[in-house]
Amino acid sequence: MTRARQDTGSRDQLLDAAERLMAEKGYAATPVSAICKAAGVPVTSLYWHFGSKDGLLASVMERGADRWFAALPRWEDFDGSEEQHAEALQAQGADAVAANPDFLRLFYTLAIEGQHDETAAETVQRVRGHALAYFRSAIEHVLTPLCDADTAHRAAEDLARFAVAFSDGCFFALQLEPETTDLRQMYADLFTAIRALAPVAINRATREESTP
Repeated sequence: MTRARQDTGSRDQLLDAAERLMAEKGYAATPVSAICKAAGVPVTSLYWHFGSKDGLLASVMERGADRWFAALPRWEDFDGSEEQHAEALQAQGADAVAANPDFLRLFYTLAIEGQHDETAAETVQRVRGHALAYFRSAIEHVLTPLCDADTAHRAAEDLARFAVAFSDGCFFALQLEPETTDLRQMYADLFTAIRALAPVAINRATREESTP
């Protein structure tokens, strides 16, 4: 095995071990030594690849977020109808939740730890910002035919926060009641709710725009 392949392998092993252990124990309670032992690499490898434990956390979350969003269809890349794209979002959104339990568990653990850890808080806000931007873009495409562009953007911002909060609940429902939780149906219900709430969000955005 070449040195380059060894380096790539040890890096991936560290990322896998860190994601799994931090999801189980939390960021603060997971020592570097435990991560390296689980990965089967020396401690020096962690500092070689990531510089610090904070750098490792950032890379774990970046990789997890990249995988998460890569699994979701972007509106701009879709040639079908609005209804077909919504159906694709529902199905692939549900599948992405089911396929990334360690990443999501770590994300929510960091959200709680973030009250006391600045690195965790910054990481959570960065990933959550990506999620809000993704939902906002998709919802804005749905709202644009119903109002002017500025109003659609403001209303989509409002509904994106609702969508992200709903998605949070989907993950916890899956953890608490895995046998009875139908993620695809939940995401279908999410898009039904967004369509039903669209007039309310548009009216609210219009009122805010007219308020001096």
